[in-house]
Amino acid sequence: VAALTEMQLSDGGWGWFSGWGEHSSPHTTATVVHGLQIAQQNDVAVAPEILTRGVDWLKRYQQEQVQELKNAPGKVRPWKDQADNLDAFVHMVLVDADIDNQEMREFLYRDRNELAVYSKAMFGLTLHKLGDRDKLDMILRNLQQYLVQDQENETAYLRLPENNYWWCWYGSEYEAHAYYLKLLARVEARGAV
Repeated sequence: VAALTEMQLSDGGWGWFSGWGEHSSPHTTATVVHGLQIAQQNDVAVAPEILTRGVDWLKRYQQEQVQELKNAPGKVRPWKDQADNLDAFVHMVLVDADIDNQEMREFLYRDRNELAVYSKAMFGLTLHKLGDRDKLDMILRNLQQYLVQDQENETAYLRLPENNYWWCWYGSEYEAHAYYLKLLARVEARGAV
């Protein structure tokens, strides 16, 4: 925690380097904030201003992404055509900080078929936390199409699509499995399915 605190950049985010030429990365910032949230939940002392500055950076980033998505129909620069895996990750981290951008949630739901399995599971956790039952049910159905169960061996796994980008963070089959299992455990614990 001390090292991460020292590595926080002046704009509140995290990147590969600090000091001259520093540049915050949305993925690195989301990863660090998520880790600090988990640390704090497990009674590790985290200075509140460190998390607040990181969350504020992610909120600004997410708002920029929402604006780019809103700009897409008229091709007003800058724009992007669909919500992506990074948007799902940032949204999950912000919802864990009790910040829900409903516009981003709608874009993620609209573009759910373009998300990696890993990101669908993250988005499912977000929907579960927010109590958005209808969208959660659809995401669970989307995820279950990848579920392979072997009753004889009492095993199950997610068969990721052939075009899975294993070298990208969102292509991790291990993390996809972990987030899916985490989602299922939370849903079953609360009787939401």
